[in-house]
Amino acid sequence: MKALKVQAGKLKGKSIETPIAVAGNTNFTPAILKKSVFDIVGSLVLKGRLILEKSVFVDFFAGSGQMALEAMSRGFARVVLYELAWERSDNLRKLFAKFSDNYEISRKDVFRFYNKLDIPEKSKIYFLDPPYSFWDKKKEKIKSLLDFLLKDDATVAVFVQSPIDPNWSGFEARKFGKNFLTFRVNGVGDVSRLPNENASEISEDISSFHQNED
Repeated sequence: MKALKVQAGKLKGKSIETPIAVAGNTNFTPAILKKSVFDIVGSLVLKGRLILEKSVFVDFFAGSGQMALEAMSRGFARVVLYELAWERSDNLRKLFAKFSDNYEISRKDVFRFYNKLDIPEKSKIYFLDPPYSFWDKKKEKIKSLLDFLLKDDATVAVFVQSPIDPNWSGFEARKFGKNFLTFRVNGVGDVSRLPNENASEISEDISSFHQNED
């Protein structure tokens, strides 16, 4: 089983295992895609758009929890995780209890409960990695969820991982092997100057990630 490592911050080097497959599906985010997310987050901090110590990182379809754990390590005030699978959500509680009290884990269907979110922080970052099978029939539901989140002035940015470029207006998509990172910074029309990765630096094993559905 592949170990996933925290890349930076107070928990740098900590390893967590990839989650148990659910219905034959695996779930983890490639290291280079994760780095790109947090490079953009770091840019927002430098630009004064985000104060980590006052912000929350929300991880929908959390799976291994590595994105939220990375956010915790890098200094976010709190992390919130949504994971519907019983065994995965239980494993997440055990994992995060080792490191902090500043977390919340909910076993809820994101699509049914996103309009009932109770996240009081005035500065929010969202990351979504829906099962890749969702993109065949639920692409519009994913977009509706993102649109709802972006209506909140407290939302600084939303990130979504996918097997395709959804070609959404106002969003930027970047390709990493067989995966795409699509994102939007709230209130910013041109995101082309935000940090990007050189495609030539993508490690060879990235292409094997997410061959199964999330």
